[in-house]
Amino acid sequence: MNKMNTSFNRLAILIPTFNPNQKIIDLIMELSNFNWYQIIVVNDGSSNDSKKIFEHLSKIRSVHILFHSSNQGKGAALKTGIHYLNEKLEYLDGLITVDSDGQHLSKDIIKIAKETTNRKNDVIFGVRSFDQNIPFKSKFGNKITKYLLYIFNGISLDDTQTGLRYLPISILNDFLKLPGNKYEFELECIFAIKKLGYKISQIPISTVYINNNEGSHFRPLIDSSRIYLVFLRFSFASFISFGLDITIFALLLSYLESIILATFTARIISGVFNFILNRNIVFLARNKDNLIKELTGYITLWSCLLILSGFIVSSLQGSPAYLIIPFKIIVDLVLFLLAFYIQKNIIFKTTFNY
Repeated sequence: MNKMNTSFNRLAILIPTFNPNQKIIDLIMELSNFNWYQIIVVNDGSSNDSKKIFEHLSKIRSVHILFHSSNQGKGAALKTGIHYLNEKLEYLDGLITVDSDGQHLSKDIIKIAKETTNRKNDVIFGVRSFDQNIPFKSKFGNKITKYLLYIFNGISLDDTQTGLRYLPISILNDFLKLPGNKYEFELECIFAIKKLGYKISQIPISTVYINNNEGSHFRPLIDSSRIYLVFLRFSFASFISFGLDITIFALLLSYLESIILATFTARIISGVFNFILNRNIVFLARNKDNLIKELTGYITLWSCLLILSGFIVSSLQGSPAYLIIPFKIIVDLVLFLLAFYIQKNIIFKTTFNY
């Protein structure tokens, strides 16, 4: 096959980089054997030690280099490249983002490019296998993010941290509006893809880690924290509401003879308090027009979970307390996760599904 005649002239390659080494030259030299619209390299404030690298890159056919005067983060570098290409949309079907640390092989980039032929309007991810011989921090970070994305957002991805992605031109304007200038931007993109209704095709690629991935600036837990923060706020709000419920129950019980009346009064007050916290602080649902709908949904959910909890736990009626109590804890934990999912994705659904 004549590589120069293999035309990807409706595709651009976008490579953000910070203090690159010889690997980026080797990669781009291989990619330049194919006919791309352009290969965009964003120098994200690299030190002077990398000056010769960029001088070499600038001499390679079809390479265009954009510069940040200081290091701003991978997300900012991606936005700079997207903004540059966004002014040339009439020449493009889309772009492929590529990491510069040697983890993406040219053969896999070509594989993604070929996949765009029949699905240029889809988003395509190059996904790695995390079965064996993977650095612990990468494997652990990807696994926990993968499961949380699926449980809390309904997004199923085998590789949540892959930087090898094909993006159609129709999505670029929306990406420029997203928050985040570091690695969390790539996570924001996943939320946006889901919200905007794009299909994600997953293509297997080689799993490459050099020197146990020591050159990576990615911090799996910290840089994926956008997923966890909402859940932590929800847990904190639930904990405060539980404390309020117990406190009010104890106070009322000292003045009232009815346990049922004290229980229901405390539960109603703590429920209203929890609704206010979840709506305004946890899920940031500030649209007043949706207030009645959200309140109705919350009350319905609250009632159903209360009945469901009582019904399930009562199945152990007559059993000893040492069985009932841990069973109730497990049941309420499952219902707690269910409550989070329903409130986040249905009742208090926000603009970009954060």
